[in-house]
Amino acid sequence: NDGETKDVRKYARPMAKLRIQANKVKHVLSANNDFPIFIDSLYDDTNYQSHLSRSKFEEICHDLLERSTVPIQTALKAANMTLDDIHGVELIGGGMRVPKVQEEIQASLGGKLELGMHINSDESMALGAAFHGANVSTAFKVRHVGMTDINPFPIAVSLEDLDKEAAASEDEEVWSKEATIFKMNGKVGVKKTIAFTHDQEIACSLDYVQGESIPEGTSPSIQKYNVTGIVAFAKEMEEKGLSKPKISLQFELSSSGIVKLIKAEGAVEETYTVKEEVEVDDDEEEEGKDSKESEESNDAEGEKKEEGEGEATEEKADTEAKEEAPEAAEEKKEEDGATDGEKEEEKQAESSEGDEKKEEPEKKVKKKKKITVEKEKKKTHKRTLTVSSYHVGTIQPYSDVIMAESKAKLSELARLDKERMMLEEVRNNYESYIYHIKNKLIDDEEAIGAVTTQEQRDELQKSAEDAEEWMYDDGYDASLETYKNKYAELTEPAEKVFFRVKEVSARVEAMSALKEKLDKVVALMKKWETTMPQVTEDERNAVIEKVEDVRKWISEKEEAQAANDPTTDPVFTSEEVPLQTKDIQAVVSKLSRRPKPAPKKEKKEEKKNETDSSEDKKEDEKEPESDDKKEASSEEKESTESTETEESSSEGKEEKEEESKTDEETKDTATEDEL
Repeated sequence: NDGETKDVRKYARPMAKLRIQANKVKHVLSANNDFPIFIDSLYDDTNYQSHLSRSKFEEICHDLLERSTVPIQTALKAANMTLDDIHGVELIGGGMRVPKVQEEIQASLGGKLELGMHINSDESMALGAAFHGANVSTAFKVRHVGMTDINPFPIAVSLEDLDKEAAASEDEEVWSKEATIFKMNGKVGVKKTIAFTHDQEIACSLDYVQGESIPEGTSPSIQKYNVTGIVAFAKEMEEKGLSKPKISLQFELSSSGIVKLIKAEGAVEETYTVKEEVEVDDDEEEEGKDSKESEESNDAEGEKKEEGEGEATEEKADTEAKEEAPEAAEEKKEEDGATDGEKEEEKQAESSEGDEKKEEPEKKVKKKKKITVEKEKKKTHKRTLTVSSYHVGTIQPYSDVIMAESKAKLSELARLDKERMMLEEVRNNYESYIYHIKNKLIDDEEAIGAVTTQEQRDELQKSAEDAEEWMYDDGYDASLETYKNKYAELTEPAEKVFFRVKEVSARVEAMSALKEKLDKVVALMKKWETTMPQVTEDERNAVIEKVEDVRKWISEKEEAQAANDPTTDPVFTSEEVPLQTKDIQAVVSKLSRRPKPAPKKEKKEEKKNETDSSEDKKEDEKEPESDDKKEASSEEKESTESTETEESSSEGKEEKEEESKTDEETKDTATEDEL
């Protein structure tokens, strides 16, 4: 607006608007050739308007589109395959909907294969991940989905002496070893063990092998270990005259792709001799027989010496012929080896059974004796080594320290979010109050004019204008505390004026309500003179005196308010008025709960006794004449009927009086509740 050039990339809110619009443009241009762009109030009330074609969009993103085909060549190279070995291609992922991406992939495949779009590009990956997770988990039983997860990066282990100075003083060369234990694209969920002979403490390091497969900027270090306890074990074995220990380190690449050292052990093999007693056959008795047989056999050999020489030459020729036999015969023997072996086993089993039967009588005859024999035995000394781990790269385990840092970070983010919401709320309240002041000065001009001076109204108008100007200029980046102070500064004088306007009518209503209530109290006290005799005259007069005190307070406050300047604070407020009857209500409530005195008993029993005595006298006086008796009986009946009617009428009067009294009591309590 002012001709100043500003870079919106320095501000977070405009960049967020641009990213949202750019994503929308990408989606629309996947199906359309041109799209108009409009962003309302991008920055500083400045709108952004443009349009973008698909060709221009592809030109801008040409370097990103070229990168879309690199994974294809990488996958073929890793699998040691060519495009001739591929039978079909299926595209997944939302980015595959972009036409230019499809063109680049088609060109990379040489046009030999058609691009398949038979499954939902977005849901397919989520569905596959869910099935694979169910296969890996032990909590679900689902149909097995064939998938072999691999480790895309090679991992190597490096070994060196932990105490390099001590090792260098003993040996001329510094000991170190390095090997790749998990190759690139190898299966996960495997274990590898390396073994070597050493007698010093070891520093072990697990790292990614540096190469093209590692993303740029990735820290190669995974985890480091200190393996201790080797020196003590080696000295212990040396004292026993044994060799250096053989160290075994076992590493695991879990199904989650996490590699770690799970076992470290040292072992030394010891060979020793022991003496054991063994039972053998006693051959001393048969020595004589054996000597005679040997002499006879020597004579027989001397006689057949000439014949033996001829046979020896023939046997030699036969052996040479067997050695020069063709390879075909050996193959034939190998083919028939299985059947011949089975036959030989059967023959050996039969011959062994026969020999056992033959040797049974001989064993019974032969005698046994015990001799001492020295035998060699092997014993392995094993020791579990102590392993301590630490990290030096950006990859760190989730320890208690990191958890505390994460909680502190989350708390800080929550605090910032709360401050942001509070800032937005106070900013909205501040802005709305500015318009509230302006509208009040216009809509309630007469009411405000009655309680303010022209100078006060001008100050209110100026404060609202100044607040609006500050809000849209310096207040754009103001803090929460600043807004709170500004809001208090704006509302304090305005609230005083609006309060005086409201009190003008509120005081009148409160005073009229108070006077009406006092009149009801006086009427109630007069009524209680007849309806509530339990309340004394002094108590009623005390209530009326309190009423007079309140009426005196009313007159004093009305006179003071009439003499007061209406443009200043009022002498009393409408909230103070209802509080004046608080003491009166307490006294009236206490008196109304006072119980009535016990009612006096009436002379019903006396009347009944008189009727009973008259009947007894009449029975005692018996006149001889029947006419007199009839007259007397009729007179008695009339008298009894008259007494009954009188009693019923008196009872009805009493009930009516009691009902009227209860009605009066309920009316009294109702009036009390109204007070």
